[in-house]
Amino acid sequence: MKEEQNNPITTELAKQNVTDAVIAKLKKDFLPLKIKGVEDREGYKAVKAARLQCRDVRVLAEKVCKKGREEAIKTQKEWLAKEKEVVAQISEVESYLKKQEDDIDAQVEARKIRAERLLKLPGRKEQMIGIEKYLGELSDEDIMRFDDAKWNEIILIAKNKKIIEFEEKERIQKNQERQEILANRTNLLMLAGAKIKVINGVRTFEKGIHRVEEDRIIELQPEAFECEKEIFEKEAKSAPYPGSTIGQYPKTPSESYKTPVQEEVKETSDEEKLWNYANALEKVVWPGLKSKEAAETFEKAQSKLKEVLTILRS
Repeated sequence: MKEEQNNPITTELAKQNVTDAVIAKLKKDFLPLKIKGVEDREGYKAVKAARLQCRDVRVLAEKVCKKGREEAIKTQKEWLAKEKEVVAQISEVESYLKKQEDDIDAQVEARKIRAERLLKLPGRKEQMIGIEKYLGELSDEDIMRFDDAKWNEIILIAKNKKIIEFEEKERIQKNQERQEILANRTNLLMLAGAKIKVINGVRTFEKGIHRVEEDRIIELQPEAFECEKEIFEKEAKSAPYPGSTIGQYPKTPSESYKTPVQEEVKETSDEEKLWNYANALEKVVWPGLKSKEAAETFEKAQSKLKEVLTILRS
């Protein structure tokens, strides 16, 4: 601690005789002291007396400093309170001015963004061509409201909806075409004498030893189907022949073709024919009607069809 005449803290400590000189004397007189051992009673007493003297000077120094510190803390609190008061008043004015500044900055930025999106508007409208129905009603302002990331997301979603709808229409159309092909070919094969049977849950056309599944009938090309129909037309009910033909195969690997002596050919009963006819009617699919009137007519027909199916299967 340096004794400076103009230092109020040093001055207050000096008034209580806590000075650099006093501290230097304590170090000079007491740091050399040593207790030589347990038997050194005089040395022990000297060390203890020196410690107590140091303690008194320390306590006095703490007391002086604490008193001065309390006054400093009071002054500090007053400074902090005044700072808070002044800053709050100035900040009120500053915030008012900054709000106006920010509003103008926001308007400038909005104009800049709008100008950029006006340039992009023709391109965005071009992107909408062909997918308008999946986007809904969008005004120019609506279109310009989106940033690039959001706009690209909206366009992608609309395109996906179009693809899904197209694929669904294509699936329905293909299914309808398959059903029409099946219905037409079923009539031709039955005219050729084929019978419809269900084997292991699969509809199968049979005549004599010749057998072909329904799915294969649908998949055959026209020329291949004509060959298949000719086989059914030529197949003898009472005299089946062994050999290979298109679609001809035994039910299991161990099953071989049988002669009339081994297996009697059974005619399909009228009951089974009615049942097969009912099954064929039940496979009619939704024809993809668009008008409300046509849909209502179809629903009425379906209701009547249920009654017909009940009669056929009774």
